[in-house]
Amino acid sequence: MPNWWIMRRSETLSVKLETSFDRAWEFISDPGNLHLWTVDFALEPPGKCGEIYKVKTPRGVTDLFVKTSRGEGRIDFYFGRDGHFECSESRLLDLHGGGELTYYFTQTEPKNAPPGLFERLVSNVRQELENLKVILESL
Repeated sequence: MPNWWIMRRSETLSVKLETSFDRAWEFISDPGNLHLWTVDFALEPPGKCGEIYKVKTPRGVTDLFVKTSRGEGRIDFYFGRDGHFECSESRLLDLHGGGELTYYFTQTEPKNAPPGLFERLVSNVRQELENLKVILESL
């Protein structure tokens, strides 16, 4: 079967946040905060090099950029090396216009992932969403 034909799994997780949209947006969309809430990713504040952030991870330095659309609540994280990027999509939505915020993050199985990696990444996202909740609700 051709490599492009293989379906990769994905799982979308969410967390309700009791904070303002502005506060959550500014924190989550800023790559400089990744080390504060991610699990097994950013070991320290990423360094900015033009439009790309250099993120020190346990597996070496990864390039990262973020595409956002505040009106759509879109905060998409693009990460990779040598100009090849994968995307982790996320959305920050105020579903009822009254401060009931929900943050959604979709974890997609990496290409050629070894057995068990996807499950570990999903578990990391669960912890990251809890980290965000604690941080944002304490600001």
